[in-house]
Amino acid sequence: MNKTLFAAALAVAAVSPFAAKADETNQLDNFFVAGNLGQSNYRVGGVSDKTDVFQNVRFGWRWNGIVGAEVGYAYLGKMKNDFDFASVSAKPRAAQIGVTAKYNFYNNWYVTGHGGYLRSRTTGAVTVGDVSATQKSWNNGWYAGAGVGYDVTHNVSLALNYDNYHVKYGRGGSDQSQTNANVAAYSASVEYRF
Repeated sequence: MNKTLFAAALAVAAVSPFAAKADETNQLDNFFVAGNLGQSNYRVGGVSDKTDVFQNVRFGWRWNGIVGAEVGYAYLGKMKNDFDFASVSAKPRAAQIGVTAKYNFYNNWYVTGHGGYLRSRTTGAVTVGDVSATQKSWNNGWYAGAGVGYDVTHNVSLALNYDNYHVKYGRGGSDQSQTNANVAAYSASVEYRF
């Protein structure tokens, strides 16, 4: 819990100078909603699964059109491994809160970056023959990503993105096992600003 509070305080401290400047000039604008659709790539130990759909929706705002805050929800697909005697799968979803930035570098072209804290819920399943068992796990983690895009109009943008989600499954501690996974996501996105 202390790590979560520290991460939230750090995000607020990072954004507060921009918020103060925006408040002084009364230019708080650029509320946005963005949706991503793409492919997830799981990396867990020596196992890799590159066959699942990635979906993400984010809401937020940017002060002066550059730096701001966001909240979102990501569906990271489903990692599955089949063995001779069993099948193992994991399906994480993540709520996220963090900072976001957008910088127009040439005409309507721009680069973006974002990152922050996530809270994941992962459903793990094991199937042996006709017998299945599932278990859910809630854990803290982080995410970060970058993209390049084009402002089609003043309000609508299209982009290509790379994101990395660091998720965990299980409980930590001496008598518990916890699995860490990096989920890379390659996606196309649409952003609408209002």
